[in-house]
Amino acid sequence: MRKSLLIFLLVFSSPAFAQESSNNSLQFDVSAFLDVYYGYDFVDQMGLENRLPFLYNHTKQNRLGINLALVTLSAKTEYLRANLGIQQGTYARDNYADEPELFQWIHQANVGVALDNNRKLWIDAGVLPSHIGFENAVSTENLTLSRSIIAENSPYFETGVQLSWQKDERWYFAFLYLNGWQRIRAIPGRNRPSFGTQATFTPKESIKLNWSTFLGTDQPLEAETMLYFMNFYGDFNLDDGWRFIAGLDGGRRTLAFDFDRNWWGMSAILQRRFSEKFATAFRFEYYNDPFQAIATSEIDAGIQTSGISLNGDWKLGKLATFRLEGRWLTGPVLGIDSGNSDNYFLLGSFAFQLD
Repeated sequence: MRKSLLIFLLVFSSPAFAQESSNNSLQFDVSAFLDVYYGYDFVDQMGLENRLPFLYNHTKQNRLGINLALVTLSAKTEYLRANLGIQQGTYARDNYADEPELFQWIHQANVGVALDNNRKLWIDAGVLPSHIGFENAVSTENLTLSRSIIAENSPYFETGVQLSWQKDERWYFAFLYLNGWQRIRAIPGRNRPSFGTQATFTPKESIKLNWSTFLGTDQPLEAETMLYFMNFYGDFNLDDGWRFIAGLDGGRRTLAFDFDRNWWGMSAILQRRFSEKFATAFRFEYYNDPFQAIATSEIDAGIQTSGISLNGDWKLGKLATFRLEGRWLTGPVLGIDSGNSDNYFLLGSFAFQLD
């Protein structure tokens, strides 16, 4: 990560690129995002500060919080590109809990270079957005306010090198060499590299199909554990303001001295946009990780849960968005009380985005 920051500064402060800037070939973009939220839980979590431990966004219960405050600087020329995002909020605190405090400020920090004259083949290195799934940390870019459980328990960011190829308007491919499952700092001790792949097929503007994989680990070599993971989703823009996204995750954790542990989950979201100012979305989801291969529960009993949510989105002027969502999750165990099989909560957010 430090190397990526150094490359960013050296490359884009060099005299050569300063000269290009005067010729308008170097483009800078600055964007800012702020997500302020309040979540109310109808089920008492017995004094816990955060809601369910397998959720990493909007985690504060019954109090006001900032989920994400983000400033992003992007720079590009014809054959070079770089991004630096600085963040804070409960998302950074909870999702980067295993990282040093300094690294929790890094949303992304990467540099890329085109390898061909047509700029279809790129290599990027540093802290990168995840190549997995259809949801990210910026809430206004997702159809629902809260994230699906499959998104919360797969990487939001990755650190490594990505080789990508935009073959044509329909096909996109990527291969990634990574230092682990959602990590900035390398896994302590001896470790092996991890790998990822992505293939995206867009037969027409309204349809997108994506298949992503991960092969690697999240623990030192001595743990003798491996992760095998795949994600598939389809994104369909339908007529009359309708949009439908469905995703499926599946994974396996292998263990040298114990049985292998599998998990899988799905999410389906239907959105109706009535106008530029108002939209609503309904989600159904299911997640099954009975032996905590990836997700964690409060009483060490695994997760087997399904749920629905309904949200409304109101665009307020050019910069602000107000979102309100009701969510219900049910399963054998939710929270720290083994008799508690349901969880209901309301989530409200004011988000401000400046591009």
